[in-house]
Amino acid sequence: MKVAILDNGYSFHHRFFQMEEFAYMYDDVLQIRQLHTYDLSQYDTLIVNDRMSLLLLKRYQSYFIKFLQEGKRLVVFGEVLDNWLPGVYWENSEVNFSWWVKEHGDLPLTANNIDHPLYQYVCLSDMKWHYHGTFKVPEGAKSLVDTPDGRSIIYTDDVSYNGELVITTLDPIFHIGLGFIDQSKPFLHGMAKWLKKEVRERTS
Repeated sequence: MKVAILDNGYSFHHRFFQMEEFAYMYDDVLQIRQLHTYDLSQYDTLIVNDRMSLLLLKRYQSYFIKFLQEGKRLVVFGEVLDNWLPGVYWENSEVNFSWWVKEHGDLPLTANNIDHPLYQYVCLSDMKWHYHGTFKVPEGAKSLVDTPDGRSIIYTDDVSYNGELVITTLDPIFHIGLGFIDQSKPFLHGMAKWLKKEVRERTS
């Protein structure tokens, strides 16, 4: 089984897909406008890229739900607006772009469920640059990083679906594709290595 990632055709998506550094992360790039033409049964994991068109995400909402209900893993980066993925409770946050340039500055976040295997590949500091929103974690799902108000910026949910949803408000591909905030690279490498290991174990 393979890993696929969605492409919206944006310039930062294009630049990211040209980077050999992250080519190991996925097997195929799927154009979201043609999602209905692909055989998704060949994929164990589908990655929803940063900053995708909300119109297109809503158009193919049923495809994402079907993918999860077939026992697959859906990985979502960035905003989940206008209920394009039902059961995900997003709330906008004020973005702190400048905490790292202030003396003793910090972005208050707390690692949670640190026995989760993703933490074999990332640490809390890898997930600290900024975030645009937070999630209310569904009952039974596991938050991996909590905000001070008890919400989450990344969680996994294997109880709401037959498969697993891995979702984060972080937007590493956007920043890597635009060529700034290198802090996002260790997180994406860690996520990629964990996902590839999971695919090998699930399909062996």
